[in-house]
Amino acid sequence: MIVTKRPTTVIVVTFFLVFTFSAYSYGALFEQLAVSTKASTLGNAVTAYPPGPMSIHYNPAGLTKLEGTHFNQGVFWIPVMAKTGKFKQGIDPDTGEYWAPFGGYFNPLNRPEGEPKDPLHGTEGTTDNGTMILPIIGDLPVLIAPDMGVSYSPPGSRWTFGIAQYVPFGVGMEHADENDPNRFIGSNVGIQRLIVAAPAVAYQLSDTVSVGVSTGIGINAMKFTSSMRTPNDMVALTGALGEATENLEIPPITELTLPPPWFGGGLSPYEQVGKLDFLCEDFFTTSYNLGFLWEPNDWFAFGAVYQSQSETDMSGHYEMEFERSFQNVVNWLGSSPMTISIAAIFALPYRGTPLQEGTMTIDVPFPARTQFGIMLRPIERLRLLCDLNWTEWGAWENMEICFDQDIQLLQFARMMGYQGGPRKLIMKTGFENTWHLGYGLEFDVTKQLALRLGYEKRPSSVPDEWFGPVPMPDMEIYSIGLGLNLEDARKKKPKDPMDFQHQLSKPCSIDVGFTWLTSEYKLKSNTSKNFNSTNFTIPVYNPFAGLDYEQKITSYVIAINANFKW
Repeated sequence: MIVTKRPTTVIVVTFFLVFTFSAYSYGALFEQLAVSTKASTLGNAVTAYPPGPMSIHYNPAGLTKLEGTHFNQGVFWIPVMAKTGKFKQGIDPDTGEYWAPFGGYFNPLNRPEGEPKDPLHGTEGTTDNGTMILPIIGDLPVLIAPDMGVSYSPPGSRWTFGIAQYVPFGVGMEHADENDPNRFIGSNVGIQRLIVAAPAVAYQLSDTVSVGVSTGIGINAMKFTSSMRTPNDMVALTGALGEATENLEIPPITELTLPPPWFGGGLSPYEQVGKLDFLCEDFFTTSYNLGFLWEPNDWFAFGAVYQSQSETDMSGHYEMEFERSFQNVVNWLGSSPMTISIAAIFALPYRGTPLQEGTMTIDVPFPARTQFGIMLRPIERLRLLCDLNWTEWGAWENMEICFDQDIQLLQFARMMGYQGGPRKLIMKTGFENTWHLGYGLEFDVTKQLALRLGYEKRPSSVPDEWFGPVPMPDMEIYSIGLGLNLEDARKKKPKDPMDFQHQLSKPCSIDVGFTWLTSEYKLKSNTSKNFNSTNFTIPVYNPFAGLDYEQKITSYVIAINANFKW
């Protein structure tokens, strides 16, 4: 059945331009993955077709489409969050041979000639599960994200009010196996922003135009646990000198100058030198959303929303553990008058410790976003949706952690050109502002059943040169869902709490959805300054120097949402 005369040519041309533009779009990291069941099954392309009370996030202006009182309660469950990383020894382009620090001095002696191998060569590891962070409680080995929204429009009023709770940003993964090679870039990593309360108001300017605004009051949290190793020539040199001087004893000269073995035996470039663990939170952060909705007729709508940046200053507790070999290096600097003088000149520690712990802070700006969308309805039962997303990930230039004391590992990093100081761990992220498109299709099979499909292609915000701290490469997101209308009539005002509880057992409609996220990525050795560079003068951290890397991410998301109206 045709609702009104629809210019089919305009619809076709519009979607042709939209799909053409997608070839030149750049994608996002981990925003908007679990906010609304209905939106997630439509590729989050709902700016021009706002999803009930959760319009508070996607487009607050959409609240004006809701009459009376609406309430929805949903939950996202991610049973599978599998990230597999594989490592292989890379080829040095200068020599054409396998790269190995210090000429392969610390590689297995039984290797074939000319093929020095990193112990991580040929290894791989997979996440055991996803993780989430709860305020005060900490991280949990499960990924569940609830969402809730309420709206109210007084009879005959152009105003609509609402409040919502949801998670606009979030990701968490754990590599629990102690032999998993991925542990050197993060065995347990998670970051999220939880909107505890988002009050909103919308106003209908005319029959076709609405505007809205919402304010997000949230809690931000970040969890990071990682083992550390430093496979480079400078570290290998300490181990080689330590081995060569093991029996270099000339009493009393050596006791007054350089006691053997030098550097306390030194370090192997392949051994674990320490472990960093921290959990930090910010219990009060704010943001706001501005929305616009234009519906000139029943076959076309245009929506736009601006979501502001959320500044955050998270603080928490950290532990930095050091292996015995690293402690030996530090203690050696305090073993003679000459080494103590050297340590003083270069501001190096000379008393080793197995653990440094205290308080730390980290600034993480959750970026501003802008989203524009259209809704086309060529026939009554079919809606075609497309949204253009822009995210200002470039605002997160560095990952900067400030400690409450001098960290011994950072004191040594100065010798390799690190300029952040002994109390700051500064790692450039290289994030870029992103563009990407989301597509949605909704078909009303009957008055009681709607079928929904969604697709997003999110090219990474992280260029190869800076891959590492947040290993989220190009990603494709496919989704399917159903909308089940159980009651057409609005519920009557409840007589008492028991009546209200009874009404909540019978929703007016239910949304269900299933989402599949997939990603494959390859990184050649000596490509990323945060991952596998062989240049030891590039601080701070390249745990996989000289290794090729392959990564695959597969995730499944199940979502359900109950809707009520009075």
